[in-house]
Parts: sequence; structure tokens; C-alpha cells
Amino acid sequence: MPPKHPRGMNLRDMQRSFSAHLQGADPLPAGATPEGMAVYTHAYRSQLKQCLRETFEKTRLWIGDAAFDEAADVYIRLHPPHAWTLDAYGDGFTAHLDHAWPRDPDVGELAWLDWTLRRAFAGPDQAPVAMAALVNIDWDQAVLTFAPTLRWRHVQSNVAAIWRAMDEDRIPSTSPTETTPPALRVWRHGLSTRFASMPVEEATCLDLATMGASFGEICIDLARRTGEEAATTVAGAMLGDWLRNGMVVAVA
Repeated sequence: MPPKHPRGMNLRDMQRSFSAHLQGADPLPAGATPEGMAVYTHAYRSQLKQCLRETFEKTRLWIGDAAFDEAADVYIRLHPPHAWTLDAYGDGFTAHLDHAWPRDPDVGELAWLDWTLRRAFAGPDQAPVAMAALVNIDWDQAVLTFAPTLRWRHVQSNVAAIWRAMDEDRIPSTSPTETTPPALRVWRHGLSTRFASMPVEEATCLDLATMGASFGEICIDLARRTGEEAATTVAGAMLGDWLRNGMVVAVA
């Protein structure tokens, strides 16, 4: 039974007291019993944990149920829901795992991929730019606008390979595949969420592009880092990949 409505307390105050206790405040709501509130507290925390388990499915499979639930219990105590929907719950879980597993970057990076793919699926729609619209573009001055679901980060582990191996029921390798930490990007093309590894050079170009640099300025910066001949090849391949994969929604 929920706590009775005590005399002198309005419904809003009672709801606030009830919610505060569920989120860790010590005083019991007026009219409640410890046994009754224990039932509600258990149900509340179980629901939040199930939300995390579903959102971070690959992460849970990677570190195991026991380790995941332990991390989730701590997170739930420290981070009550802050939005009207549980879809937003877990936005700080990646940082929480980064802090809890500082020597295992694959854990936090896998959680980032779990979270970002889910958010990309629910993100806003915007159609990719049509190839026919690119015929008369002055690429030296062109500024690219990217899909609103695009996110990326630098990574230290082979998180993309780990994810794909688990998707294919293979045993993932924990050994990095490159000496230089790569980057990883996530976006949605149509109804399909996607991710891909990127070399450091491409991540730097993407940084510049999303800050408003023209494609010509990006190429100049790339030439400083790779040499002019290599920059021409890399820039062309990179742009073609962005366009083919629906990452670019406008070129002006």
C-alpha cells in the first residue's frame, strides 16, 4: 500500500517526500512504513537497472552480469532520473564506467557505442544531400552540414571489432589493432544506425568540418599533416565515403 495522505500535507509535498526517499533520502515519507517503502524502493531500483541492462546490452555481455549490476547499483544511487522518459536515463553511465574501469578503456568505449547507437536510432531525421545537387559546387569554398545523429570520439581499444565479434557470436580479441588510437563515428542513414572506425586524420578533418571550416580549408590542413599528394587522395576518398554513407545532409 502507498503511504496514506497525512493530515496537513498536500499531495504535492507527499509526492516529493515519496520521490526523495526512493532516490536515497533517509526520512520516511509521513504515513509510510519501512516495510512498505522497501517494496517501492526495490521496484524503483529494479526498473532503473533493467533500463540500463537493455540500453547497454553489449557492455553487460562484455563485463558479465555481476560486474554490470554492481556498477549499475552504484550509478543508480548517485544518479536519479532527471527527465520525463527513461530513454534519457543512462546518459552519464559511460563516464561512470570510465571512472570505475580506468585501466580497461574498452568498457567505457563499448558503453559509449551502446548509448550512442541507441540515441542515433531515436534522433531527428534529415535526408542526405542528393548527388545531383553537387554538380556545380565550388569545393574550395564548400561548407558541409552533417546528419544530426552523427557523433564521434577517439578510442583506445578495438571497440568496433569487439562489438562486431559479439554480434556474430565470436570471441572478441582485446588486443588493439593499431598502434595509434583510432576514432569511431556513429550516425543513422535512413532507418539504419551505423558505426565505423576512422583514422586520426579523418577525425581531425571531421572536427574542422563540423566547426564550419570549408572543404578547401580542411584540405589545406590535411596537406600540412600528410603532404599534398597524400592529402588529395585521402580527402577525395574521405568525402566520397561521407557522401555514400548518408553523413552529409547539405553542402553550401
